[in-house]
Amino acid sequence: MTASDIRINARLTGEDAARFQELLRRSGHSASELLRDALREYHAARQRPRRNPLELLAGYIATGEGPEDLSTRYKEYLATVFQEKFPIHVQHEP
Repeated sequence: MTASDIRINARLTGEDAARFQELLRRSGHSASELLRDALREYHAARQRPRRNPLELLAGYIATGEGPEDLSTRYKEYLATVFQEKFPIHVQHEP
């Protein structure tokens, strides 16, 4: 058994034990195979679907409004907005 292996000892009683015995007979699998299959099905049913990061951002990329040179002249644009909003002297950086 490796470090990633797990040994499970479980007690089933009543209807759970009867269902397990029935599944063993019908499937022809070993108890370990049946438990592995059940675990995989359980996990698949409860796993959140993974979303592609590009799909998540698709609605935001290149959807903003503004001047085409905003990335290079953003300081000038901010200074203009601040001058209009706060009537104090704002110096432009070269």
